[in-house]
Amino acid sequence: MSVAATPSFKRVTLWVRDAERALRLYRDALGLEVLEDKRVEGAAIGRMVGLDSASLRIVHLGQAGSTAGWVGLYEISATQPHALQAMASASSFPLYGQATLVFEVKNLASIVALVRELGLTILAGPSEYVKAEGSAAMPAGRYSECIFVDAEGFPVSLLGYAPLYDGALA
Repeated sequence: MSVAATPSFKRVTLWVRDAERALRLYRDALGLEVLEDKRVEGAAIGRMVGLDSASLRIVHLGQAGSTAGWVGLYEISATQPHALQAMASASSFPLYGQATLVFEVKNLASIVALVRELGLTILAGPSEYVKAEGSAAMPAGRYSECIFVDAEGFPVSLLGYAPLYDGALA
């Protein structure tokens, strides 16, 4: 099978009950910029997600000027013929079929403090490990990681990095 063009990753879409609450994590704690915040509604929008009609608030977040790698917060309401159901708890992390959003951060400790302030459940860490051999995708270094569950039950991983050597001579 031949593919004419390699697709590029545009965004991950998170279906949320409360976009404002989700923004406190993704915008305020993680520092993603709101690239677009709009509301659309009606039968066409409903059909797009398999419903007769719906109202949808769409908030796209990412780095300023980026056209890909976004997080989309989609708050759906006024659905017909049925309401959306909440996802089961991620407390049994990790599970096959489960996805985790991973963000590389420079200030892991301060973001973990904000995660705790938001009352989100930490599943693992913060912990640190050493990657002795580097690759083109990920250099050698000291990596730190903390995994928690956002308000909707999505696992989120914060990944910190520091070089193995700080450049100072012994």
